[in-house]
Amino acid sequence: MLHAEFVDSFGHFSMRVSLSLGVETGVLFGRSGSGKSMTLRTVAGLRTPSEGRVTLDGRTLYSSAERIDLPPRERNVGLLFQNLALFPHMTALDNVAYALPPGKKGREHAARWLARMRMEGFEDRLPARLSGGQRQRVALARALAAEPKLLLLDEPFSALDGPLRRSLRRELREIRAEAGIPILYVTHQIEDLCSLGDRVFVLRDGRTAESFPVERLWEKGARGEAWSALGWGNLFRGRITRCGEDCACRFEGERVGLSLDGGAHSPGESLVFVAPDKIRILYPDLPVDPDLGDNIFSAVVEETAPLGGSILLYLASENGVLWQAEHPSESYQALRLHPGSKVRFAVPPACIESWSGGRSSAKGC
Repeated sequence: MLHAEFVDSFGHFSMRVSLSLGVETGVLFGRSGSGKSMTLRTVAGLRTPSEGRVTLDGRTLYSSAERIDLPPRERNVGLLFQNLALFPHMTALDNVAYALPPGKKGREHAARWLARMRMEGFEDRLPARLSGGQRQRVALARALAAEPKLLLLDEPFSALDGPLRRSLRRELREIRAEAGIPILYVTHQIEDLCSLGDRVFVLRDGRTAESFPVERLWEKGARGEAWSALGWGNLFRGRITRCGEDCACRFEGERVGLSLDGGAHSPGESLVFVAPDKIRILYPDLPVDPDLGDNIFSAVVEETAPLGGSILLYLASENGVLWQAEHPSESYQALRLHPGSKVRFAVPPACIESWSGGRSSAKGC
């Protein structure tokens, strides 16, 4: 069990972090500059906070009150950085063995971990002669070879393509099940969070803003608020009106009006949520589906972010609302979209979820 509670400051940036993690994968999620990597470095002992306490399985790693600050080598923590930090002049085997006691047994143990990471036959290769995925496997073998009580991962797969990321995610899930240790994983990728995480800690401006189990993202009655806490998704407050005999409803928010499929929605003060992957980018030369009703908007692509095999688009609509839309990478390239491009998009009425008073009235699609 990992417990960490500390405050720190770096120039004008201040942090106040609190997290607890059992034998599970916790995901530190947030935008760049939110303090994710600094949190990992503090837990690893590479940075000393202003005050606080960090314990692992009841053992104190850091305590400002007790004046305890164990160096990294005594914390029994495995750490894998985004840049991997492999020694370029050492072979794959020597890189893994570096974390172990010298001698024959240490090298045999290192060789077993390379085999576990499907790196048999590459023991004598230097990092420069390995592919990106192979270097990732060597670095992960080195982090695990010392049998740590905690594994810290700082966006280790961010530079890899989609199929390789998915393969390494599967291997990491298997390793977690075998090792039975907590894993704290830094990412800003939704795909990593959903496929690896058991619990998410949302960092915002150096603070632990939210903490909840990942399965909440799939619960109908709570998922909109959960996605919104991650800064992902389209969440609006307003009122649902005109749920008539024709099963049509209308949502009116401060700057957003939407037509909804009736039946599942209830009139009154409500929140509505639209997942980014439900937003449809309209092709200029194709007819518009009449079922989309009047939920069609014009916007400008303000920003883009890669999400594995798709692209997350930030769309600034004419009424000043910033929408998020997830679009397949191939279609994105076919449309020749880029920041500054003008687009039209639609929100299918059947894909809008709503709830009020904690009760979901979502139809979804």
